Amino acid sequence: MSAASSLDHSRLIERLAGRLRWRGAVDGVSAGQGRGSRSAASGEFDNHARWCPGDDLHRLDLRVWLRLRQRWTRSYRDDSSEPLTIILDGGASMGFGDKPQAVSWTCELFLAVARSRRDPHRLWILDDGNARVALPGDRSGVATRGDLRSALQRVEPTGSGPGRVVMISDRIVFDDLDDQLQGLNRWAKPIWISPWLPEEVTPTASGQVRLEAKQEPPWIGTIDRSSCQRYRQQFDRYQRALRSWLTRRGGSHLPLDASQQGEVLLRPLLHRSGPLEVVSG
Repeated sequence: MSAASSLDHSRLIERLAGRLRWRGAVDGVSAGQGRGSRSAASGEFDNHARWCPGDDLHRLDLRVWLRLRQRWTRSYRDDSSEPLTIILDGGASMGFGDKPQAVSWTCELFLAVARSRRDPHRLWILDDGNARVALPGDRSGVATRGDLRSALQRVEPTGSGPGRVVMISDRIVFDDLDDQLQGLNRWAKPIWISPWLPEEVTPTASGQVRLEAKQEPPWIGTIDRSSCQRYRQQFDRYQRALRSWLTRRGGSHLPLDASQQGEVLLRPLLHRSGPLEVVSG
């Protein structure tokens, strides 16, 4: 990436982050209350709600009362009580093709949103069955893929109180989801981002092919169309199993097309099923 492209990329991330916030809630708190809903105006305005008998009178919006003669209260979002933990899976496949750039953009956006909201945040990398805090310049594609169960158990949640966790991984095959992902149970509503390339999801190559992997001998053989179809069916089954596991815990699974760039790459994060939403107003 050239210096000019890098600058444009950073500007896009910062411009987007300033207009975004997390969607939904953590630990059963209603949307907009993850940082605390309060009457003081030092936080960011979040929403209006109908005043009910018994509510604190200090929360009444006097301007609405004077203009409309209706009782509405104002809620605000406090700072620094929605800590963010990002977990990057290791493995050579995370460094294949356009994935490094897609992973980098996604991480940078999440971290920029946390900074703009003044939330505590930390980025971890899973490496050969262990977990370590990421250092500047770290890339998950050069880490070694190891046992997921032991690695997740070594990740320490960021800060205190209700927090969010975002797992970024291209894994799709799990022997036992309950066993391997039990480390994610420490967070409410885990978010799983899958940066996949189109040929991983719906392969179209057939005939004579040569497959190469780092530090592995090449494989040369024949792939017919029926094999591609069976692969897609199996891939869908694995994806449904992962999504079901996350949904039962209030979480979500979001595939990203790692071949895309910029706003096209990040747009799914803002869809209704995505973890981010645009701040109104």
